[in-house]
Amino acid sequence: MPVVFSSRFRYKQAVVWLSHLAAALLPSVHFFIARLVLAAVLLAGLVGCDWFSSRGVGDSEGYWLPLTAKLRLDPSVTEAGLTYTDPCGQPRTFPIGDRLKGALERQIGMVFEQVQTESSAAKHGPPDGTVEVSLGFKELQLSISRRGKRSSPAIVTVGATISYVDAAGALLYTKKLRTEARDDVETDSEGCEIHGLDKVADRAVDTLAQGLKKQLGTSTKVRQAAEAKAREGRPTVTRSQAETKTATKAGTPRLSFRAMLREENKNQILEAGEQVTVTVEVTNAGSGVAHQVQVMLDGSPALVQRLPNPLQVGDLQPGETRLVEASGKVPPVSVAEQAELILSLASSSADVQEPAQKKFVAALRPAGSEPVEVLSVDVDQVPERVPGYERRKAVGIAIGIGAFRDPDVPGVKFAVHDAEVVADYFRTVVGVPGRQIKVVTNDHALKADLAEVFENWLPEHVGSDSMVLVFFSGRAIMDPSTGAVLLIPHDGSPTPSPRLFSLRRLQAALARLSIQRAVLMLDVSLTVSPSSVSQNHRDPVWDTGGLALRDGKLVQILGIHGIQEAHQYEQGRHGLFTYYLLKGLGGTADKDRDGFVAVGELFDYLRTQVSKTAKAKYGNEQEPSCVPTLGPRAPVRGIPLAHVR
Repeated sequence: MPVVFSSRFRYKQAVVWLSHLAAALLPSVHFFIARLVLAAVLLAGLVGCDWFSSRGVGDSEGYWLPLTAKLRLDPSVTEAGLTYTDPCGQPRTFPIGDRLKGALERQIGMVFEQVQTESSAAKHGPPDGTVEVSLGFKELQLSISRRGKRSSPAIVTVGATISYVDAAGALLYTKKLRTEARDDVETDSEGCEIHGLDKVADRAVDTLAQGLKKQLGTSTKVRQAAEAKAREGRPTVTRSQAETKTATKAGTPRLSFRAMLREENKNQILEAGEQVTVTVEVTNAGSGVAHQVQVMLDGSPALVQRLPNPLQVGDLQPGETRLVEASGKVPPVSVAEQAELILSLASSSADVQEPAQKKFVAALRPAGSEPVEVLSVDVDQVPERVPGYERRKAVGIAIGIGAFRDPDVPGVKFAVHDAEVVADYFRTVVGVPGRQIKVVTNDHALKADLAEVFENWLPEHVGSDSMVLVFFSGRAIMDPSTGAVLLIPHDGSPTPSPRLFSLRRLQAALARLSIQRAVLMLDVSLTVSPSSVSQNHRDPVWDTGGLALRDGKLVQILGIHGIQEAHQYEQGRHGLFTYYLLKGLGGTADKDRDGFVAVGELFDYLRTQVSKTAKAKYGNEQEPSCVPTLGPRAPVRGIPLAHVR
């Protein structure tokens, strides 16, 4: 059996061997000098070789697991750029794809003994597994309001998902990570250039890559795979070399899937003896055949053992979609408990691109017992974009304000997280290009910032055929004398003041745009101004009578219908309204199963699920509403919001 040494071991042995050679061939008087020269030459040569190029740059902590891994970077990484507006008001993009690629190749190269990149040949045989990295949230925040030579703060935020899939197609590890770097940048007094962006971007990218390296290098399952290989040798791959070469020439298969968990009683609770069905729709969006595709079930034995496992999908041709189902009876349980069901895909194709796993978290309870809380699909696992689907003229704005300067304003626990994940859904299932999504949170959500976004940034990014989507999570107050709804920015207060941003002003900004449609989604807690001494007040005025509302140009989907505290849903790690908003956009609200989630389908789903959960868990009502009212024949009901399959 061939023996493969680590890079450090081979280097050390080479130095010793050449030192002995020097002692034999050179005169003793020159022995010491020759030994040093040869060692230095060897070191310089090895550092210059591609094989060692990913070792020990910057952060020197390595793991060197005895595995050969193929590093696959998603186009979202290699083509990444940070969008911003320069001091002259022009949109710019600062590319970070090469920075990310270099940093990831360096850091992942310190996790394994061998790392194969897309551009390098597989020098050491087939890999033991594949490391996949895709970029998620990315943002460059600048506080430059006018031209002039001065120093201004810049914040670069980047997030990514890293996964490790072994040669048999099993997902051993997946993790999301987000990092942030802050520094000052300089602007010219005459020109429009910004100097210093590279150092902020480099710091954010390097920190992200180092974090991903640590997460992967300390993964229990990945380390166990390395230990197993060290004990037993390289795991065998079932496909022959001929099959692998044929598949490679034919193209690369790329798998995606949607899953739905249905239960017999349709009450979102799994009861003993109840029939439960898992439906999985698998698609090959790549250019090659995906061989022997399977749906793997994992999680709590109480669920997994009652379902066929794995589910055989078979070979999938490029562009082919196939549906598989598994049914079983829920086992008896003595007390209510939580259970997980984790779905992943596997294929015998060596070069297949497989998606991240999907997870259901369900509540099991004895038949006829009291209701218990249930969590369904983990909404933070952002669905993949349908291949080829993009709304090039769409624009998305996601605002989350959970902390306030005024200590009298209560915080909103999940507001920032709400906005960040909604922005991810805008990018994937809604199809908004990443460069046309604006995320505004906390201390970057002052009243002036909101005015800048809606009255300056937005008009520059829309056209006559644009759709605008606006999401807001936070707090608002109502003026009791007029019923006006006033959003509370980060620098706002709980009483009517110039530092509030009125809903009317937001609606007016949208009405002035020459756009096709705007959808406004508000997850707000609405209270009456504490300065009011009267117990009698008007109802909140959501419809200000503007043309945008009268002609159906603007649709408002509200998490509440009156003066009410919007619930923060601890189990879902989101606001209650936002949790079901994400779940609905992800496909659960697609009632007619045509692959699109329309405005009417989404609102019907939200009204039912939010109200039901609020009553069951909190004992009170939280009823979403829509302005204008969505009657059964309202034209806006059929407007598609999300494309899910």
